[in-house]
Amino acid sequence: MTYQEFLHHKAKYSSDLAAVAMGHKAADLIIKKGRLVNVHTGFIEESCDVIVSHGIIASVGNADDYPIGENTKVVHAQGKYILPGLIDSHMHVESSMVDLPSFAAGILPHGTTTICPDIHEMTNVFGLRAVELFHQSASDLPINVLTAMPVCVPSIPGMEDAGAVIDDTDVKKAYEKNWVELQGEQMNFPGVIFGDSGVHAIGAEGLKAGKVMTGHYSSPDLAGGLNAFIASGMTACHESTSAGEALAKISRGMYVQQRYGSAWLDLPNLVPALLDNPDIDSRMFTMVTDDVTPLTIAEDGHLIRVLREAVRLGVPPVQAVQMVTLNAAQLLEKERWIGSVAPGRAADFLLVDNLSDFRVDSVYAGGICVAREGQMMIEIPPFDYPDWALDSVHIQTQKAEDFQIPVPSGLKSSENGQTVRSIRLIPGMVFTKEEMIEIVPQEGFLEADASRDLAKICMIYRHEKSVPEKDRRAMGFLQGLSLKENTAYASTVSHDCHNLLVIGNDNEAMALAANELKACGGGLVVVHEGEVQARMSLPFAGLMSLKSVVEAAKELQAVEKALIDAGCPHDSAEMTISLLGLIVLPELHLSNKGLVKMKDGAPPCFVSLFPSKDEKTN
Repeated sequence: MTYQEFLHHKAKYSSDLAAVAMGHKAADLIIKKGRLVNVHTGFIEESCDVIVSHGIIASVGNADDYPIGENTKVVHAQGKYILPGLIDSHMHVESSMVDLPSFAAGILPHGTTTICPDIHEMTNVFGLRAVELFHQSASDLPINVLTAMPVCVPSIPGMEDAGAVIDDTDVKKAYEKNWVELQGEQMNFPGVIFGDSGVHAIGAEGLKAGKVMTGHYSSPDLAGGLNAFIASGMTACHESTSAGEALAKISRGMYVQQRYGSAWLDLPNLVPALLDNPDIDSRMFTMVTDDVTPLTIAEDGHLIRVLREAVRLGVPPVQAVQMVTLNAAQLLEKERWIGSVAPGRAADFLLVDNLSDFRVDSVYAGGICVAREGQMMIEIPPFDYPDWALDSVHIQTQKAEDFQIPVPSGLKSSENGQTVRSIRLIPGMVFTKEEMIEIVPQEGFLEADASRDLAKICMIYRHEKSVPEKDRRAMGFLQGLSLKENTAYASTVSHDCHNLLVIGNDNEAMALAANELKACGGGLVVVHEGEVQARMSLPFAGLMSLKSVVEAAKELQAVEKALIDAGCPHDSAEMTISLLGLIVLPELHLSNKGLVKMKDGAPPCFVSLFPSKDEKTN
C-alpha cells in the first residue's frame, strides 16, 4: 500500500472508524492491557488497549466497555510493550542478497513494517525497467514499501559505466507513474555542490514532484559544501561517521540517519552527539541499516538490532524507539500514516517483552498478525521474474594473461622497483586510503605478492550495453585483505555499477573466479589452490538469490568462512570489498575506466596507476 492508497482507504472507512472509536460499533481487533510506548509524549502508558478497524487504529485507551462482535479478535498483551512498527528510512534490499518477497518474509518477524529501499543497485544493472519491476514485486506485500528513486546511475557519469543511465526524464517518468515514493540517496554530492547541470536537473524533478530527497554527503566540508547540499533540496543523510559531523548536519536542518549495518557500524561514533548533549532535541535523529547481509538478519534481526545497540550504548529506550518510528515517519513526511500507535494511523505495531533486548512476541501489519515468536504467520508467494532479469553477466571467457599488469614502455623504475598507487582497504569502514608502494617488475610485468599483503584488483565491465574496448577493464593493486598465496575472490556485487570485481594474488586463480561467475549468472566466489572453495549464486541482476533469507545466510556464511580460511581475518569482508568500486567515497577506488581519487574535498578525478614524480614526493 502507498501513502495515497492508505489515505483513500481511510477515507472509505472514516465513518466506521468514528463509530468504532465511539464504542458504537464492534472492532476487528482489540489488543488488551499492553504497555504503550507513546512516541508522541515520550511516556509509557500502562494498561493500554489498542482498537483496530479496517487495518487502521480507531482508538487508543481503555476498551473495557467496547462492544465485542462475533468477528472481533481480542489479544491479551499481558503487560507486553506495544511499539509502533519499525521504519527503516534508508536501506538497500539488494544488500540482503535476496529479492523483495524473501526479504519481507525475513524481516517482518523482527518488527520492521516499513522500508524505504533505494534500488540503485539493480537499476545500475537494468535501468528504469528495474524500477518498474521492483514496483510490481512490491504489490500486495504485507509490508510498506516506500521505494526511493535511484538518481545516481552511474554514481558519477563519465567516470564509470553501468548497465544503464538514469537522467531527469527517467526520474520524472517514475514519479508520474507512481513507481516510487521518494528520491534515493544523491551520492554525486560533488555534482550538487559544484553545480553539475545534469545532477541539478534530476533534483529539480524531485522538488517539482514534492518528493522527500535523501542524500549521501561524505565530504569533510561542513561549511559551504554542506550548506550547498542542503540548499539544493537534500533532507537526510546516512553518511555521518562522527558526532561532530552529525551535529553539523542537524544544526542545518538535515535529518541524520545513524547507520548500523553489517560492516559499517557508525552508530557508536554518532550517539555521543545525543549522550554528551542531554538537552538536545532528538527529533532529527533516526537510525537505519543501509546494508545488511542475510547472515545478519538470520542471526541478529534487522532494524531491531540497531534499536538494541542504541539502548546498549546508553540511549534512553523510548528515545531510541522514537528514532526508528515517529522521527523516521516525520523525515518521510508520512507521520499521518505510520510511525506511532495513535488513532487514524495504520495498525502496524509489535508486542515486545522488554525495552532492553526488545524480544519480539508478535508483529501486526495492517491489523493482521503477520509474525509470532520469530515465525511468519502468513505466506508470501514468490515473484515470477522475466528472463532478462536473470541474465546479466555478459563477459568473455577470461584467461590468466588478462590479469597481467605490464610496465609501460619508457617508464623508468627506481632502484627499489616501480612506484605504483595502491588502494588500502580498511576493515569495517566505507573509505579507503591511497598508498605509494614499490614493486620490482618481473619480465616486464608487475605481480601481486602475498608476503606483502599485496593483491591485484580488476574491474571488468559486465553489462549488456556496449562500451569502448579501452573501458572494458581496469586494474590496480590492493592491500588490507591478507590473502594467502594462490587465492582469488570475485563478485558481481560491486557498488554501485556492479561490474565484475576480481581480487587475487594469482592470475590463474583470478581467471577461474571470473569464469565461475560468468557460468552461474553472478554472485560471490572464493578460489584457493586452484579450487573453488565456496560460491554463492545470485542470478537476479547478479545481485540477489531467489532463496529465503535463511538459505542465503548459509551460503554467505560458507563464502565468509572460505575467505577466512584463505587468510582474510575480517568479519563480513565481502561487504567492505564490495565498496572498492564506489568512486563517490574517499580516497582511492577503481572503476572500469581506471583509478578514481577523491580527497580533501576536491572533485573526483582519474589518476594513473603510475604516479608522477611530484605525486611520489607528496
